[in-house]
Formats: sequence, structure tokens, C-alpha cells
Amino acid sequence: MPWWAIIILLAFIFVGLYIAAVIIFIYQMGVYAKRMVKSLEAIDVLIVQKYDMLRLISKLFVKYDITVPPEFVLNVRPKFEETLADISPEERAIVKAFLTQTAQALFYYGEVNPQLAQHPDYIAVKERYAEIDRQYRQSVTLYNADVIGYNYWIRFGWFRWVSKWRKLTNKEVIS
Repeated sequence: MPWWAIIILLAFIFVGLYIAAVIIFIYQMGVYAKRMVKSLEAIDVLIVQKYDMLRLISKLFVKYDITVPPEFVLNVRPKFEETLADISPEERAIVKAFLTQTAQALFYYGEVNPQLAQHPDYIAVKERYAEIDRQYRQSVTLYNADVIGYNYWIRFGWFRWVSKWRKLTNKEVIS
């Protein structure tokens, strides 16, 4: 076999492997995108659950006539299903900060009142909130890991042209 035939054969093998790698890249980016969407949906559900737990604590405060500042009394549940769907990472950080601040304040007022601090309903809600918060942190960690991998691969040199062609953009991590 002449040397030029070997070079042409190797070129065809290289091009074939590169085309296979591009197909795998496109598939993998789709997998990343689906996982990120599912993670965001799970995070949104956990945000709603955290808010609902804080509302239950507020109801316990009303039941036991414990006064708290009005900004921490959560009487009305907003329609999270509509509002969380299209919020930016900055707005998501504001929601997280609000929930954290409200939870800290409500738990402080709950622990200060000895009657409520020992009540089984309060203890159960507090434990459930802690479990939801742990699940929330895990979900955010998984989402951020997927975002970091996704952002890495769309900037990878050999596939950058595919990312631009498919109009893939960097995603933001949740802090």
C-alpha cells in the first residue's frame, strides 16, 4: 500500500472520529440542558415548600398570640408556579435572601417564646424546614455542577463552532 493511501485512510479515520465526537457533543449538551431544567424545577418546588413551612410557623404565631414584625408575617401565598418560571439568577438570589432572613427571624421569635419552642407542631415544622433546606442546598449544588460542566464544554476549543451554530449560551450558577 503506497504511503499516500495510508495518509488518506488516516485522514478519513480522523474525520470520521471527529464527526462522531460532534454528534456525541450535541447529544451530551442536550442531556446537560434537560438535567439543568429538571434541577431548576426541583429548586422551585423546594422554594415553594420552604415558603409554605414559613407560613405554617406564622400561623402558629397567630395561634399563640406572639407578636412579630409585620414583614415576617406571611399570610398570603403568591402564585409561585407563575413567578418562579422565568426569573433571573439575580431575582432568584433575592427570593433566597428573603426566605433566609424571614426563616431566621421567625425561628428566633419562636425560640424566644418558651410555650411555642416546646410545642410539637413548631418542632415538627422546624425539622421539616431544615430537611427542605438541606434538599434545596443539594439541588443547588447539583444544578451548579451541571452548569459548570455545560459552560466548560460549550467553550471547549474543538466544539466551539458547534456551540455557536447551536446558539448555546453560558448559564449562570445559583449562589
